[in-house]
Amino acid sequence: MAFDITALKPSWLDGYERRSLFADLLAGLILSVLLVPQAMAYAQLAGLPPETGLYAALAPPLLYLLFGTSPYVSLGPVALVSLLVAEATGNGDIAPLDGAMIIAIEAGIILCLLGLFRLGRLVNFISEPALLGFTAAAALLIATSQLPPLLGLDVARSGNLIGTATALLPVLGDTVVAALLIGGGALVLLLLADRYAAAGLWKAGIRPPWRHAIVKSVPLVIIVGAALAVQLAAPDVATVQKTEGGLPALTLPPIDPAIWLRLLPSAAVVAIIAFVIGTAVAKSLAGKERRSLDTSREALAIGAANIGAGLTGGYAVGVSLSRSALVCDSGARSPLASMVAALVVLAVLLFFADALSYLPQTALAALVISAVFGLVKTREIAAIWRYSKIEGAVFLATLLATLLLGVQWGLAVGALLGIAAFLWFSSVPRVTRVGSMDDGDSFRSIDREEVEVDTMPVLVVRIDRSIYFGNASYCENRILEEVARHPEATCLILDMRAVNTIDASGIAMLERLLDNLDAKDLSINFAAIHEPIWEALQANGQARLRSFYRTVAEAVEECGGRSETG
Repeated sequence: MAFDITALKPSWLDGYERRSLFADLLAGLILSVLLVPQAMAYAQLAGLPPETGLYAALAPPLLYLLFGTSPYVSLGPVALVSLLVAEATGNGDIAPLDGAMIIAIEAGIILCLLGLFRLGRLVNFISEPALLGFTAAAALLIATSQLPPLLGLDVARSGNLIGTATALLPVLGDTVVAALLIGGGALVLLLLADRYAAAGLWKAGIRPPWRHAIVKSVPLVIIVGAALAVQLAAPDVATVQKTEGGLPALTLPPIDPAIWLRLLPSAAVVAIIAFVIGTAVAKSLAGKERRSLDTSREALAIGAANIGAGLTGGYAVGVSLSRSALVCDSGARSPLASMVAALVVLAVLLFFADALSYLPQTALAALVISAVFGLVKTREIAAIWRYSKIEGAVFLATLLATLLLGVQWGLAVGALLGIAAFLWFSSVPRVTRVGSMDDGDSFRSIDREEVEVDTMPVLVVRIDRSIYFGNASYCENRILEEVARHPEATCLILDMRAVNTIDASGIAMLERLLDNLDAKDLSINFAAIHEPIWEALQANGQARLRSFYRTVAEAVEECGGRSETG
């Protein structure tokens, strides 16, 4: 179903009050304090000039204001997308900025198509274990990619862990001690502030939104402090290149079909990551206030934001979890808060561009490293290993593939392994004999419960998954095995309560099974069958020859099963 283009009125306008404007203004000012240094740091991560990150923070909030649905989403440069851009443009035959703009436009077009045609569910084929493995590996790649500037070294970029280590190890002896001391000190302070600042301010009696304002101002204070340290004591430490101020120009990157085609896979990965993480963040924040979220609108909004960033000198953007949570905690009422932050960024470009060139690269690297720890979700990873070793293996394989092959191949491997794990699970469904523990009031698997009452000579077998071409033969074999183990059975009841769908292969399997068991004089009946399954059997002429019962208990009683204590 196509998206209704007439429904593009900004949803936040409904019920918006004038008194909400002050809350948005305050939240936007708080956001800008974190956004400015992060935008520059993530541009450095992407291998682009610092103003590119600031440009990427201008148009996206405006476009999200028009198309988005969440009042809290902060669109702009993010670490993971920056890493993807760096890998795609680092060693190509096109200028990195031109390549980054192309990727942003292509990713935006892909996302807009997903939104307009409501195809966002396609990205659900990336399983949670694969996504966790990918993001954890990406966090490590981001951190290691920032080690050279943290150490004051100029090292060629690499898209994988081995390449980074190979390039970095031979030049470790050239580490600039002053850069390491300033960057390392900034990193320690950033980590300590992230861990203790909020709690300390709360104990001091400082409450939101001022508590959030002070906490999120700490990174900027640390970066400015590092800049002062460089100017006063270490003038040889590298700083960011001179920033070009002023308004961004509306620019179209080079139109070379070969280059656009070569960058398309990278743009697709950027689109997937931006959509998956963006909608996850928006849903988590919407759930706090029981808001509804239109994921198609979100895809369209994020897509438009990327196109806007690509046409105004920026690069691909995504939704920042930390900044979005800050907007929410600061009391924002609408996307106007992010627009206020964008106006602050514009003011910085217009009036303070020269001052930005004093910021040391080592301090920005420390800011990036401190920000990626949240990508490693240890609690969710541990839960996966406890739940399923196979899905744990998917996580581990995705992690290693991303580290060794790079982010694009890592995500592809993770998606394929996630699908393979699903196919494996679904191809070997649980087919088990069931019995009763309470004189026929309820029936459970004898493999899981201590069944006290037997149903023989009625054999009850339950299929615990929908039947399709990948598992039909397995189900048939397991049912025949159960029949062979119980030659005293005179009636077979198939408990179909867990079979929600069945395809042509499943129908053909049931027909073979019924013909096979009819020849052995074994009566076959169905219990708890769903209407679509019954209709499929009826269409194939089997329904007229079988008995169907609402519950297993009714089927057992009708088929003459006797209850004997086992």
